[in-house]
Amino acid sequence: MGGGGGRAFPVGPTDIDALRERAREIADQASIDAEVNDLIGAQLAAINARDNEKISRYLEGIREALKDQIEGVESTLFGGSVAKHTYVEGLSDVDALVLLDRADLKDASPGEVREQFCRALEAQLTHAEVANVSSGVLAVTVSYHDGTEIQLLPAIRHGERLEISSADGREWRAIQPRTFAQRLIDVNKAQGGAAVPAIKLAKQVIASQIPEGERPSGYHVEALAVRAFDDYAGPRNPKAMLTHFFASTARGALQPITDTSGQSIHVDDSLGSAQSPGRQALSGRLQRIADTMQNSRDLHDWERLLGDG
Repeated sequence: MGGGGGRAFPVGPTDIDALRERAREIADQASIDAEVNDLIGAQLAAINARDNEKISRYLEGIREALKDQIEGVESTLFGGSVAKHTYVEGLSDVDALVLLDRADLKDASPGEVREQFCRALEAQLTHAEVANVSSGVLAVTVSYHDGTEIQLLPAIRHGERLEISSADGREWRAIQPRTFAQRLIDVNKAQGGAAVPAIKLAKQVIASQIPEGERPSGYHVEALAVRAFDDYAGPRNPKAMLTHFFASTARGALQPITDTSGQSIHVDDSLGSAQSPGRQALSGRLQRIADTMQNSRDLHDWERLLGDG
């Protein structure tokens, strides 16, 4: 009997060709991944530039207007997507929770508070930039000539509770504005700071691919992202994170998400119960985006997803 070693299997020309083809595929995919990540990085830089230059300036102008015109403003707590660093033009809940501490408003209704708030802003904000200030069911909206809209949500402190208008605009409802923001901070930290950039990019894709009246709100996107990245253990490059987000949220959108801030029962009440037609329609749109990301071998697919193609 011959000694030692396992049996050697012959490798023919067909096997060698297959191995070479597989090696080429791997190299091509690595090249595409690098190009996609470069493209996404450039898009993220553009998003971040908009945050710093325009939105921050508008919010500072609003803060100054409130300081000058509304007696007893205790503080301005920015609890929306700007504060959470997830703002994207076209898909964000902008974005100020304004805490008032005035004795004359202690017994006022939410509607009365909003109207006073609206009038003060109309009197103080410069009309060179501001096109309109309007009072809605929940918030006061400042509309700018460039199309930006900033929603200001008045809040009143009743004892130890911070309260905003109920969904119908008639009563006060206790909230915890920092609860969700802290959850997002924790998830982002656990993901090495990669979750917030992925949320910004996901909002950009959604704003590009889903018609305005059918998009999830910015807050809904953030809540879906917290769920998607809570236990994510994959690569943290932008392409992988975005692909995971859309694959995960296509499933997550089918179920209601509890609103931890207390603003409503669910973040996505407007979509109805689990598996509703609205949820299935949104899920289908998100899944098609995920499929494109997972199957794409062309940089132009990603340019179109981001709204550049």
